[in-house]
Order: sequence, then structure tokens, then C-alpha cells
Amino acid sequence: MTIDEIKQGESDTLEFKREMPSKDSKLLKTIVDFSNGRGGRIVFGVDNRTLDIVGIEASKVFKFMDGLANMISDAIYPQVNPRITFETIDDKTIVIADVLPGQNQPYCLKAEGSLDGVYIRVAATTRKAEREKIRELVLLGEGKSYDKLFERHAPASEQAIKNLCKVIEQYSHKRSVRLENMLGWGLLKEESGKLLPSIAFRLLAENDLHFARIQCGLFKGTDKVYFLDRKEFDGPLNEQIDNAYNFILQHINIGAEIKGLYRKDVPEIPTEVIRELIVNAVMHRNYLAHSNIQVCIFDDRIEITNPGGLYGGLTLEKMLSGISSIRNELIADIFLKMGIVEKWGTGVKRVRELCKENGLADVEYSADEDFFTVVIRRRKKFPKSSPKVPRKFPEKVHPKSSPELPETLSEGAVKTFKELKKNPSASSTEIGKIIGLTSRAVKKHFAILKEHGLIEYVGSQKGGHWIIKDGK
Repeated sequence: MTIDEIKQGESDTLEFKREMPSKDSKLLKTIVDFSNGRGGRIVFGVDNRTLDIVGIEASKVFKFMDGLANMISDAIYPQVNPRITFETIDDKTIVIADVLPGQNQPYCLKAEGSLDGVYIRVAATTRKAEREKIRELVLLGEGKSYDKLFERHAPASEQAIKNLCKVIEQYSHKRSVRLENMLGWGLLKEESGKLLPSIAFRLLAENDLHFARIQCGLFKGTDKVYFLDRKEFDGPLNEQIDNAYNFILQHINIGAEIKGLYRKDVPEIPTEVIRELIVNAVMHRNYLAHSNIQVCIFDDRIEITNPGGLYGGLTLEKMLSGISSIRNELIADIFLKMGIVEKWGTGVKRVRELCKENGLADVEYSADEDFFTVVIRRRKKFPKSSPKVPRKFPEKVHPKSSPELPETLSEGAVKTFKELKKNPSASSTEIGKIIGLTSRAVKKHFAILKEHGLIEYVGSQKGGHWIIKDGK
């Protein structure tokens, strides 16, 4: 510990104490909240107001350290064993207690019990934990993910199972998703002749949890005073993502870009950025908290807030460096299988790169114990969409041809086909930005459409284009 570090003052992981009273419940609560969170350091012998080093009397240092260790051991459950050391600064001795993130959360004050004695860190303050936070800490301490828990009050219906299998097939382009897959992935469990649904299954299949919704609002100006439009989206998580994504696109500026003979709509914020941030909010929110995700559109920014701060000891610094801690492991795994996310832990980097490429400011992130918020700054000047330019088609492409689309085609394949009709020279990346899918997913749609005889590619790899074939 240095004088410069002390002069910077207290923080959410650092506290100063002039001395140790015989019974200091505030001190013990701080140790509990450090153990239930990211850990922290308490320095004794420093005045927390003036930041002056007053020191601990040298002849009493070892007795002080033993007394501190005993007080912590007697008052906190499960047992906390901080690393207690001493240092000398300017000929004065300070005692330092380093508290690590606990492995047996939740920790509590014995005198107050396991429900009322649990404390957590909120900014630089100590606060009593709410019931849902305690339950999440219990699961974290047991190494469990809430979305993997199974519901026993009502078995999964046959129709809900069929519907979810079909949805996963459409998104992932698997030939077949069956009950065996659901059981193997942990979405369902067979018990006493019944198929029990996991929390993840409920959210992905029918989602009857009234608080697991996305609230979207368009506001006049830069604060939450006057609504111009608002919608609330419930239902399966994939539908919520699509609906919130479309709500944003409906209420931001769309410009026009002409490439050669073709006109392309260009949103002021890249569609991949919008979709990535909505997906992250849905995937990482705390489903124990009875609050909704909120998407707010203002004149100068878009804010997306989800219940549940950073999880598992993750800090903003670690998150921005690419480290991830996944709160809903099963939902994240299914999203990966469906192609809704490509890789875990790469979203922040991808969003930063896209914003830079498109001349946007970096996305702003903030978090506390209860909420996580991202802010996307809108462009101050962005050209609104100009009158549509009539599209011209290369030879051999008839704009009025209307091939019959097989009913088995997924929604993504149909969207890809429609965009190809508008611009047969569009790349998979360009189409992906328009319909909100990855380039890899669009390439899969190309292959499926080609397999059905609906499209054919002619010309060189870089200068060619797709031909839309006439229906029979």
C-alpha cells in the first residue's frame, strides 16, 4: 500500500478505518459484502475522512490482528479467512485485511441469520441483499445456473416440445431436432414418466413468466417524460429479440447508399450492433429478478437496460478486455446452437469494431448489483432516407418472376430470398446486416435456396450475381 493509493480515497473495493472498535457491525457487514461480491481491502490506521495515516500502535499490532481474525470468525458464516498483514508507511504501522471473493456464497452475519444477514456491495456502500439476490448467491455458491433448474409443478406439454424443436431447427438449419436432443441438452428431464421443463425451456418455448419481457419506448427529447410510442413484447425469447430489434429499426434514421445500379438502406446504427446488444441483454439478464428489460430510444441515444449486474465477480474492466461470465449457461448454449450468437465473449469486441468502422462513438457500459446498461450514442447529423431509386436488374433476372417457396423454408431463408430478389449482387455480409443475421447464417440460406433450385450463381466469385429462377 502506498501513500498515493491512500490519497485516492475509498472505492467499491477499498475502505479505511481509523481503528477497530470492540464490536463494529458496519465493519463485519463490509466483510460480508466483499465475500459475496468481488472481494476488497480494509485498511486500519487511516482516517477515512481526512485520509491521514494515524497508524496502529506498534506494540499492539499483533494483538490487533489476532482480535480482528477472531471477530470475523465468530460473527460470519460460512467461515471467512481474510489475509491480514501489516505495513509501515512514514514510520506508522497500518493493518490490511484482504477479503477474497468467497467460494461458499452467500455469506451472512450469524446474529442476523441466513435471510436477514446477507449483505452485498452496491457502488461503495453496503446494502442488505434482496431475496432474489440471495437465491442467486446460493446457486452461485453451489456452482449452478438458474436456467438449468427444473420445474416440477407442471410437465412440459407435447405441443410446446414440438414448437421449440421446430424453432431450433429453423434457426440452426439442422435436419431434425428431436426429444432426445432436448433431453441431452438439459432442456428437459424425464422423471416418474413425466417430462419436466427447465427454466430455459419455459423461456425458450412459451415463456409464461410475466416479468421476462422487453419493454420498448420512444421518447421525445432526451429524458423519460413524453412517450411517442411504446410496446411490450413477451413470448419466447427469440421472438422478443426480433420484435425489439424491429422496434428500434422503425424509430431510427435510415439513410440510402447507392452502389452501382442498386440502392441500399443504411441505418444510422449498424444492425449487427443493435441485435448484438439486445441478444446480450436477453442472454445475461437475471431471471430471478422480477423486472423487465427496457429499451429506450431518445433523440441523442439508445439505452438498453437489463435486470442483474455483472455476474460471478466480473468487472467492467474484465468484460471490456473480452472476459465473460455467463449467468444463464443453458440459454447461452442454445443460442449458440441456434446461431443467435456465434461465440461467447466476443460480442463487446465486435460491437467496438463495428462502431469504429461506421464512425460511431464507443458503446458506453455501466453496471451495479441490480442492473446492467448500455448506451449507444446516435449520430447528430444523419441523412434521412431519400426517395427510392427504381431498382434495375442484371440480364436474365426478371423482377416480376415469383418462384413458389416451399413451406419448409425457414423464416431466415425466406428473408434471404426476398433480399436477393431486390439486389442479386448483394453479398452474405450485406444481406446479414439488413435482416439481422450473421454472414455465416446467410451463406447457409444461400445453400438451402440453391438446393431447392430457387437461385443460381453466375459469374466470377467477386463480380458475379445470383439469378432468381422462375417457378414451375
